[in-house]
Amino acid sequence: MTTNFEPLRLLARDLEDLTILSTHLQDALLPLTSMVYEPKSATFTMLANRFCWEHPAIDHEGEPMYHRVHSALSFKNVSKIHHRGFQRKGSTRILNLLALHATPSNAIHLICSGDNEIRVETKDIHCHLGDLHHPWPTRKKPTHLYEHIEAMKEAALK
Repeated sequence: MTTNFEPLRLLARDLEDLTILSTHLQDALLPLTSMVYEPKSATFTMLANRFCWEHPAIDHEGEPMYHRVHSALSFKNVSKIHHRGFQRKGSTRILNLLALHATPSNAIHLICSGDNEIRVETKDIHCHLGDLHHPWPTRKKPTHLYEHIEAMKEAALK
């Protein structure tokens, strides 16, 4: 199984760009231990274990093979970070990112499963996303509620 994936490198400067980043980051795993806010440089950075939605599944021994990759996500011009639904200090918890969205006041919301959220207050939208390594294979594809319900319906009809 040979793959030749180019690393993803994206910059978001407005709401439309942020929507594109959100699409690529859906179902990313965010370890709390990888999140760093540096007030002096006004930067908030984190590591994301990103599911590669942009790459189609590859058939490997009759089974679909997907990919994940470590990516860095960095926000510039950050004035404050807020979180809801979890304790940050001393936690080894990993959040599952569902979506990114911004308000007109440039607050960027990282909406995570389990009613968890990180709000990044910024002067303006300036966000970088970049893959750090080559993707690795995984058989596990994230499923969403509507897919789970459809699968249950199909099983019931059999």
